Amino acid sequence: MLNQIIQPILPQIQCFEERLKQVLTSDVGLVQAMADHLVENRGNRIRPALSFLTAQAVGECSSRVIDAAIGIEIIHNATLIHDDVIDFADKRRGAEALNYRWGNQAAVLMGDFLLARALQILVGLNSMQVMEAATRAVSRMIEGEILEIQSGSDVETALYFSMIDKKTASLMALSCEVGAILGGGTSEQITQMSTFGKEVGIAFQITDDLLDFVGDEEVLGKPVGTDVREKKLTLPLLRALANCRNGGGARIQAKVENGVETDEDVQEIFRFVHRYRGIEEAREEARTYANSGLKNLAPLRFSDAREALELTARYVVDRER
Repeated sequence: MLNQIIQPILPQIQCFEERLKQVLTSDVGLVQAMADHLVENRGNRIRPALSFLTAQAVGECSSRVIDAAIGIEIIHNATLIHDDVIDFADKRRGAEALNYRWGNQAAVLMGDFLLARALQILVGLNSMQVMEAATRAVSRMIEGEILEIQSGSDVETALYFSMIDKKTASLMALSCEVGAILGGGTSEQITQMSTFGKEVGIAFQITDDLLDFVGDEEVLGKPVGTDVREKKLTLPLLRALANCRNGGGARIQAKVENGVETDEDVQEIFRFVHRYRGIEEAREEARTYANSGLKNLAPLRFSDAREALELTARYVVDRER
């Protein structure tokens, strides 16, 4: 499905990849080594795809949209690096995390370097509207991170949605918003596309949390059960706890909050989530958000780009990694 999504924007994706390598060039050996590692172990490029498709759907995808997408993708990677340091992660996308390979100090500084480089690119667009949208989104992302630290394992459903709205959905909303701004969209289209990105972003994160329970480690490129081991209560577990009426949920929740000690503990929690319909209900919730996002595409004229955006809303729910 991902190949179908990027088909209308294949030239832009190819240009994006070439330009990204140029942007991340440094005469400092260690910076260049870490940059090469990031480029070689790239993600699914869903955010630049959203920017390009949105721009095409409302008007034209120019070189300025490509530069904006590069800035947003660099911000995304910077936040992932900082996340890995905070979470003591050893893998990212099937490869060694930067903090594991080069140490926390180098990883944190690389994240800072990426943020500075992203701002440099976005400032170069000479669009106050883009800069305002970008700084607002980054502020929300940081608030989401701090909210997660503040709440620890004491997470209720409303707080969970607030965190993923800020942490994940804000950057996807930004990708669509910037695409619509630079693509020449109307103010109404800019708002609609930002909302589309937000709803799809929430669906994306719910699916991420689902895959931590049901995903294939080789496909994911990271171990399953990571959230449970990090004492995180995500939507599948929250739904299962709400559905358990026999008092058994309290023991499972305490086990997560106190820290699981063995693989058997993790498997017990997995069985609990399956037994009390946490997987089914979380997937349905993701689908609900994706469908809600699709409503924002209705006013757009029919085009290959619009069709690809519709596919994207389905992809974020049905993907396997």
